[in-house]
Parts: sequence; C-alpha cells; structure tokens
Amino acid sequence: MDDNDQLGAGGHAAAAREHVYGFNRATMWERDQIPAETSDQLAEFADLAAALPQAFSQLSSRLEQALTHQVLSMDSMTDESDPAMAIGVARLVLEEARGLAVDLHKHLNAARNATAHIISQGADEGQESMSWDQP
Repeated sequence: MDDNDQLGAGGHAAAAREHVYGFNRATMWERDQIPAETSDQLAEFADLAAALPQAFSQLSSRLEQALTHQVLSMDSMTDESDPAMAIGVARLVLEEARGLAVDLHKHLNAARNATAHIISQGADEGQESMSWDQP
C-alpha cells in the first residue's frame, strides 16, 4: 500500500494540481529536451485529460446525491438562496467541462502523435544563444 491509497478524493485532486505545478516549474527553464521526451509528456497529459470526463461526471453525481440525501442551505456569502439552483448550475457547468476535457484529450493526443516520430541528433553546438541567455 502506498501513500496514494490513503488519500481521499480531495487529496487526489490537490496532489494532481501540485504535480502539474511541479511539472510547470521543472520545465520552465529547460532548454535541451528532445522531442521524444515532449511527446512522452504529451501522452501523459492526454491520459490525464482522458480521465477528466469521468471525474467531472462523478462530481456531478455527488452533487445530485447531496441534494437528494442531505439537508442543504446556502451561506451568507452569496445572493443565491436555493441550494438546488446552485447545484443545477454546477452540474450544467460540469457537463460542459466534460465536453471540453474530451476535446482537450483529442488535442493533446494529436500533438503527441505529431511529435512521436521526431528524431533528435542532439543540440546544435553552433546554434546562436537565445535572447533569454543574454545578460
């Protein structure tokens, strides 16, 4: 059993966010990554995007169940007074997000396929330095 087995749904969502932030930090200044590595990373993100529609459907179902099985009210931080209305709006937005995630998966997979067969011979040592390398 690893640490991920101990996480609840919220912990997994937070860990996914932190991993993407970590990826962003790790690749921010990377210069010599070969296209095959980029293709592999695109494949991972495509897989992540492919899992999002199910996650959004499950979140929508949890909201529907809460409406059915819990006594709900709204806090004073909103003008909305009807929890059923708020849940209805959230469920509509989640349904739209499902479709966007499907499209995201298709786009990431297309980018991965476009880069999958690029072969790198290594860095061009005679290449002029990039503008961010200049003092």
